[in-house]
Amino acid sequence: MAVYYFTISILTGLGYILSEKNILFRNNTNYDVPNEKKAAALCLAAAFLIFTFLASFRYAIGFDYFSYRDIYTFVSGWSFDDIFLIYPEEPLYYVICRLFSLAGCPFPLFLLIINIFLMAVSMQFIYRFSRLPWLSAYLYITLQFLAYNMNLIRQSIATAFFMLAYPYLKNRKLLPFTLFMAAGGLFHNSLLFLYPLYFLLPLKFSRKSMGLLTGAVLLVYLFFDPLFQLLVPFLPVKYAAYQGGYFWNSNGFDYVIPSGVYCLLIYLFRNRLGDSPQGRIFQNSALYQFLITLFITKHFILERFAIYPFVFSLTAIPELIHSFREKPGTVGKFSLTYRRVLMLFLLFGLGYFLFASNRGFHRVYPYVSLIDKSCSAPAAPP
Repeated sequence: MAVYYFTISILTGLGYILSEKNILFRNNTNYDVPNEKKAAALCLAAAFLIFTFLASFRYAIGFDYFSYRDIYTFVSGWSFDDIFLIYPEEPLYYVICRLFSLAGCPFPLFLLIINIFLMAVSMQFIYRFSRLPWLSAYLYITLQFLAYNMNLIRQSIATAFFMLAYPYLKNRKLLPFTLFMAAGGLFHNSLLFLYPLYFLLPLKFSRKSMGLLTGAVLLVYLFFDPLFQLLVPFLPVKYAAYQGGYFWNSNGFDYVIPSGVYCLLIYLFRNRLGDSPQGRIFQNSALYQFLITLFITKHFILERFAIYPFVFSLTAIPELIHSFREKPGTVGKFSLTYRRVLMLFLLFGLGYFLFASNRGFHRVYPYVSLIDKSCSAPAAPP
């Protein structure tokens, strides 16, 4: 676990010193936009390198580590016709595996290249849309996005395409948004089920519509299994195959607590996010990720759909914290300043991380590296 705590400490300290104290880029003003951009670029470059290293040079951690290694080995012996015959709905990951195997890349090198792509997209997303990039880097590891990348590679690629689609969601450009969603869905078709978010996230909820949503969620929750049986004929075969298997088990309600706390915090600070389309996207995404996460108490495989709306936590939290830099405020009877709200969300991120590591999220705790593997390997016989 030391490597995770070290990473969190280094990125938080580096980000705070560079961005909040302006140690390297100080001038006559406290917050100079060009200098903040320089500090952000340096912080995110450090985060990119550290996250890529951690995700690429791990060994045997992540539930699907060996599955992905075996897939890479199997696909290296397939033709492209085999790929499109066996995986017609999600062929792109296997096509990429085949291309890299043809180039003679071993699995660790392939994993490194995939992680460079994932981290580059994530850091670019943060750089473009986060008001406090160093904090977003902190949230990237504490809110389990890094752990997710180290477990569910195909879906992490789909999530990267969702991030790439965000500017078109924000600016209401349906065609390019659709193209990115379709491309990501060819890596993992769970992304296609979240296509309606284009229409749902910018909506402004009234009391009536919120009541209807609550009632609909309650009904689906109570009657999920019979409703699922009705949908099975229309779903990809793999989703029907989950029934009765390991992934069809349920989690306890304690696993919903972190998502519930995030949703509650966003609700309490909703006025800080405003009523713009972006503000509504941030608020609604927190609600939807909580409602989706609630269904893991039925079947924990459903948790994977929550990752898509949850990515907006990387920008929503910095957005509301930054608003206190410009103007302090209150929540209820509490007087809040920028630093108090910043500390609140730093503690939230740390609490989320401690809960996740204690429960072994994605089976990436504790960290095991390729160096650990080589050190623990038995000596060769004389």
